Amino acid sequence: MSDVRFQRLERRGARRLGDRLELEMSLPKTPSGMEARWCPLEDCAPRLFQLGETTSDAEWNGAETRLHRTPHTPGTTCPYCGHDSADDHEFIDPRDVEALTTWFKWAAQEDALDAVGNMLRGVGRRLPRSGPISIQVTANRRPARPEPRVWREDLLRQLTCNVCSRRYGVYAIALFCPDCGAPNLAVHYRRECDLIEQQITLAREASEAELSFRLLGNAHEDVVTALETYLKTVYRFLVGKLCQVEEAAKLKSAKAIGNAFQNIDRGREKLAKLGIDPFAGLSDDDRDYLRINIEKRHVLGHNLGLADERYAEAVQEAQPGRTVVLLADEVVRFVEIASRLVQYLEAQAFPVIDAA
Repeated sequence: MSDVRFQRLERRGARRLGDRLELEMSLPKTPSGMEARWCPLEDCAPRLFQLGETTSDAEWNGAETRLHRTPHTPGTTCPYCGHDSADDHEFIDPRDVEALTTWFKWAAQEDALDAVGNMLRGVGRRLPRSGPISIQVTANRRPARPEPRVWREDLLRQLTCNVCSRRYGVYAIALFCPDCGAPNLAVHYRRECDLIEQQITLAREASEAELSFRLLGNAHEDVVTALETYLKTVYRFLVGKLCQVEEAAKLKSAKAIGNAFQNIDRGREKLAKLGIDPFAGLSDDDRDYLRINIEKRHVLGHNLGLADERYAEAVQEAQPGRTVVLLADEVVRFVEIASRLVQYLEAQAFPVIDAA
């Protein structure tokens, strides 16, 4: 076998060890250099996330106490469900294994066919071609099959952990850094704020007043939608950690939650049963401002910005049928209050999780 060349395998780094070939193959990467990871827990959703390189050479100083492991050491945390494992191989995406296996089989088969063809051609050159007995050997090798190609797309949301500087990609929202395991809820919400602030900038620069109003309305709705999603996601996660399986299934259901987190009082009541109250970190003025703007979201999203009787009851100066007032600075304040609320939520929720 030492005389046989396996060109395709050797080009990928295959090493000869006596009569054996040893090949280490890298996992497929996305255009930005991310590798797929897959949570091994079947009840986790959406399971798929991506892991990239670190964005800084700075070493972790050991001051952070919320992480699960020393950064950049073996081990992975699912950013969605928090499942921890010291074995990184548990998180390898089965589809990547299948893709690499398919490529290896292709390369090995094509290299073997090339090797057999080359050996037969060599035999033919040494056989007599004249005299009483003439032997001719030909090797008709079929055309090589196309090389299997693997394409992996980047997930839409790419972030960098504020503790260990690891880049990673998820679907819209997650709770933990997959490298060090530190809670990253506030990091995710910061990305929401960035996108909302860009919409506000576009609204400020719009040449038409109605277009500016619509852009601000979209930004305002995004604040409420994101805040509701983050509160609901943490609530479901805590319920899954702190309650028995059957009870958790009931409490986490869409029917049980409904739109509770579009309302301060109902959302606060649900979280209080789990031992946390992130609204307590806000002043009375901020809570009132939050309450009014959550009411305003209904008008902007479902009534073209026209005040209805319900909104007029909440905001005394509003008149039904008239367009509500919406200023860029008001949306900026709304974003800032919601951001602080998420920070309080992270600070309160994850000690509870660790204690459990």
